Amino acid sequence: MFDIGTGEVGNVMVHTTQNRGHSAEELTEMALAKVLYVSDQMPDVIQAQAQAYKDGLRDVLLFYIRQAMLSERVTIRAELAAEMKETG
Repeated sequence: MFDIGTGEVGNVMVHTTQNRGHSAEELTEMALAKVLYVSDQMPDVIQAQAQAYKDGLRDVLLFYIRQAMLSERVTIRAELAAEMKETG
């Protein structure tokens, strides 16, 4: 017979939207939650440094996620224009 073991999956977060995709800000917060956690149990000085680092990282991630979204739009426009030339 089969031996079936059990294990823990861990924490699972589900983020949903209705009739739209996720915004750059929402994606940034999701990424930050995976990359860096600032505990409220740390000494105040270390917590302040970690929060400052997280805030800086947020700015960098948000910038590049926005750039990726713009780049994707440019690519889609180019593909649509090429398709219109072929069929038009």
